[in-house]
Amino acid sequence: MKSKSLQKYSPQEVAYLPSVYISKLACTITYIIIVLYLFRTLIADTFSIPGASMEGTLTKGDQVICSNIHYGKRILFPLHIPLFYQDKSGIYHKIFPAYFRGWGTSEIKRNDMLVFNFPADLDRFIEQKQHYIKRCVGLPRDTFEIKDRKLYINDALLAEEHYQPQFSFLVKTQAEIDEKVFQQFGIHEFYKKEYGYLIYATEENAKRLASVRSITLIVPNTHPKGMKGTFILPPAAQFNWNRDNFGKLIIPYEGMTIKATPDNLALYKHLLLNYEGQKNIKIENDRLFINGKEFFQYTFTQNYYFTLGDNRHNSYDSRFWGLLPEDHIVGKPVLIAYSYNPNKDILAIRWDRLLKWID
Repeated sequence: MKSKSLQKYSPQEVAYLPSVYISKLACTITYIIIVLYLFRTLIADTFSIPGASMEGTLTKGDQVICSNIHYGKRILFPLHIPLFYQDKSGIYHKIFPAYFRGWGTSEIKRNDMLVFNFPADLDRFIEQKQHYIKRCVGLPRDTFEIKDRKLYINDALLAEEHYQPQFSFLVKTQAEIDEKVFQQFGIHEFYKKEYGYLIYATEENAKRLASVRSITLIVPNTHPKGMKGTFILPPAAQFNWNRDNFGKLIIPYEGMTIKATPDNLALYKHLLLNYEGQKNIKIENDRLFINGKEFFQYTFTQNYYFTLGDNRHNSYDSRFWGLLPEDHIVGKPVLIAYSYNPNKDILAIRWDRLLKWID
């Protein structure tokens, strides 16, 4: 017996009904895909934390939602089609080479965390570069300096009130320490050494750890001023900077003009050659040439920022690969959507970090 709902249809119409339902389902699925695509493209996207450079704030296994609207969505002008960004031939970028940034709800502030494309990957186009998350500690126009691990902006000590940076410490012990003891003091990175342990901790947690009986000495693993650091930028011999004593450095802003002196060319060489969009630029014998013509001064075309990881002695950041160009910035991390223990499996959920807002 035919159901009452089908009695009003002819046999031909009944035969046609499944295709109607399939068509509606396909339209619904397509609509959902388009909405999700537009949301991830224009409003927010997700990124994973792969390492320990932001330990203390973000940790390995965190899945972070990044807002694209805080600082304005970066758009490839005049046509924004992210699907084509992975075109390794570069045809898309040759047709549409210019970027612009859409309207944002706020400006980048000091101590903001940023998601960005890793600038030093010079063989790829911007969108194809790996994503990094670091903290912005220096803004355009700032005179930035690190003195004995402390940060100074325009000769004033930078207050780091909303987070506690971590550093490495040398721990001398009389006996082996159980890992649960370290974890009890909020220390999750520790490595056995001949003298005891190398740990990464906040100053407060390192002081608290000193109460353990078998520990005889804890000292900061600080590089002294004047000691040239390994792989620190700039590499020029006159800059004996390291991870704990760095600068002074004026962070360039769009429209800032510098004289083409040997010191300035050495200091900003990495920016001039790689991020300023000058195709025929070179520095030879402490002289600047663009399109074969010597220039005695240079005006920067975009803003730059200085970034650090909160885990200061275990972070690959602006001290090593240079200043962050504005056109590499993706957005602002706002929420930990999911977190798991990577030493176990993806179902080992860290419930205390789930749906946690990021300051």
